[in-house]
Amino acid sequence: MLKGNELINRRDFFGTVFNDICKLTMTAVRTTAPKKKLIRPPGAIEEIAFLAGCQRCGKCSLVCEDGSIHIAGPDEGVLVGTPYLVLDEQPCTFCLRCIEVCPSGVLESRESIQAYSIGVAKINQDKCLAYHEQLCSSCLFTCPTGIKAIELRDFRYPIIRTEYCIGCGRCSKACIAVDSAITVVPY
Repeated sequence: MLKGNELINRRDFFGTVFNDICKLTMTAVRTTAPKKKLIRPPGAIEEIAFLAGCQRCGKCSLVCEDGSIHIAGPDEGVLVGTPYLVLDEQPCTFCLRCIEVCPSGVLESRESIQAYSIGVAKINQDKCLAYHEQLCSSCLFTCPTGIKAIELRDFRYPIIRTEYCIGCGRCSKACIAVDSAITVVPY
């Protein structure tokens, strides 16, 4: 084979081709790597195993009566086709229908509601009405864990007790601040 005006052997040729393929692959991986961590449906296994095992069938999204489960689009790189939740838009009620229909087993049954925890709520005190001397406890009364995950410090200021928070997003949706003072973040 000729390389410019030089003759190259078979070994050099395949070595060059292999190196070029590796460079292209690494470029593709960098451009498609996840830009953010998504909140997965209840029962999701560890993220790498989840991505490898998820069949991207969308059944979990179809059975979600609340409309909490979305499917990642092409702009999400390697996450494309996988289910995730946007809890600011629609909280998860933990009905667990998604687990029942998952054919790949990446959504697993667990022993208790606490074991299904999908994230943790965070309160932005700059936005929270209670921290601005207004009476408000709207988040407290929507928490499905009872008065465990959200506690009122000094009978007024909400704080999240992370050991009890399951990340459902109900408190975020119930927040009456103009721009919700509560967000749920993935672990």
